[in-house]
Amino acid sequence: MSAERSVVPLESNPEVFTDFAHDLGLIDSYGFVDIYSLTDPDVLGFVPRPVKALILLFPISEVSESDKNAIVERNEQAAQDDNQPIWFRQTIKNACGLYGLLHALANNNDLLKADSKLKQFIGSNPSDNGQYADLATDEFVISLSVQHTDKFQQGQTVAPPASEDVDLHYITFVEHNGKIYELDGRRISGAKCLGSITDNNSDLVGNKIVTDRVQWYIDNADEKNKLNLSLLGLVQPWD
Repeated sequence: MSAERSVVPLESNPEVFTDFAHDLGLIDSYGFVDIYSLTDPDVLGFVPRPVKALILLFPISEVSESDKNAIVERNEQAAQDDNQPIWFRQTIKNACGLYGLLHALANNNDLLKADSKLKQFIGSNPSDNGQYADLATDEFVISLSVQHTDKFQQGQTVAPPASEDVDLHYITFVEHNGKIYELDGRRISGAKCLGSITDNNSDLVGNKIVTDRVQWYIDNADEKNKLNLSLLGLVQPWD
C-alpha cells in the first residue's frame, strides 16, 4: 500500500489564496478578502459585494466530526436535487485549503479563464452528479499540489510539517441553482445542501442560512479554540 500523500497546510491568508487562485485560472479582477463578521453592518460595509464563495477555517471538534461522518444515502440525496454543485473528495492529508479553493473556483466557472487547467479538467471529465471522486480526479489534484508546492510555504506564520496532524479544517460555501451548499472534501455524502434562497439574492454574505451555519461551527468549537476561526470571501475587490 502506498504511503498517504500529504502537504503543508495552507495559511488562511487572502493574499495566499488569491495568488493560488490566479495560478489556477481565476480572472485577474477577482480575489479573496478577509471577512471578520457576518452580522456587524459596520464591518460588512468594508466587504465588496456580492461574495461569490466563502471559505471557512474552523477547529475540528467531536461534534463537527460526527456531523461530517453522518451517512446520507447518495441516491436519496440525488432524488432531492439532481443538479448539485461540483464537489471534490479529499484524498491528500492537510490539503483541505486546496480543496476549499477548488470548490470555490469550480462552482464559479464563469470566473475562470478559458485556458485554465481547472476549467479544462471539468469540461473534459463528466462527473457523477457533480461528484469528482475517481482516480483521475485524485491524480489531477495531486498534480496541482506538486506544481504549486510554493503556495503551501507562503504566509506570515511558520507552517507545520506536511506529515503533522492538524486540528483545523477548511470548508466552502457556494450558491448553486438557488440553493446554498456546504462543500467539505472529507464529508462522506458529498455536498451538503443547507437550504434554498428565499430572497433571490445569491450574495452569500447577509444570507441567514450561511450565518447560522458558521455560527454552528463557532458554537461547537472547544472553548480554547473558539478564536481559531477565519473566513475568506471570493469577491471583486474595490480598486
